[in-house]
Amino acid sequence: MRSAMSMLELVFAIVVMGIAVMSLPLILTQVQTNNTFSLQQEAILAAKTKIGDILTYEWDHNSYDAAAQRSFVLTAINGDGDLNCSATTFRRIGHVNADYRRKCSLAGDTASAIGTDGLDDIDDFNGQATTITATLEGAGTLDYVFTALTLTPTITYASDTATYSNTPLNNFTFNPNNANVRTNIKTIAVTASGGNQNITLRTFSCNIGESSLLPSRPYL
Repeated sequence: MRSAMSMLELVFAIVVMGIAVMSLPLILTQVQTNNTFSLQQEAILAAKTKIGDILTYEWDHNSYDAAAQRSFVLTAINGDGDLNCSATTFRRIGHVNADYRRKCSLAGDTASAIGTDGLDDIDDFNGQATTITATLEGAGTLDYVFTALTLTPTITYASDTATYSNTPLNNFTFNPNNANVRTNIKTIAVTASGGNQNITLRTFSCNIGESSLLPSRPYL
């Protein structure tokens, strides 16, 4: 007896092939969507990492006092006047008047203009773009496999004007791109571009100095 394909089997095979062909565009679309999402996540992660790196630097190159080995609060030339430092106590509103706590610069140092004078504070990263080159996994130190990403930081001063009264703080004016004045807040924006991506993450850093460590005590 000669074996052959029945009409039912042929129809069934045609139906299966038709379903597979119809599903192919959906599969390709889903793959493209997954690739786009992965690229967005890479761009966000790279920008977040860059911001974290910038935040490890001093708020301003005048903040750190090498002799005291700590960072101090600076006078912001165009900042909220109620937050100015006292010339007698070297503290401002909200500071605890005690040893080893945050205080203003004893030299009366002021915040500097945005500029590049090396890499010793946050604003030195302004406009300093870096490119992460795509590499195959295992072929380099980074695994950005879709495209090269360019990270461009932008550092500006932000407005910090507020109205004070007998009640709590009121009428706080905030402008994150107030670049022409020197205040108590710096805006850090990092734009990750590449592969049709243009993602910007922002954070803020404040002129608050730091507390010093308590002196060590011998064990009793």
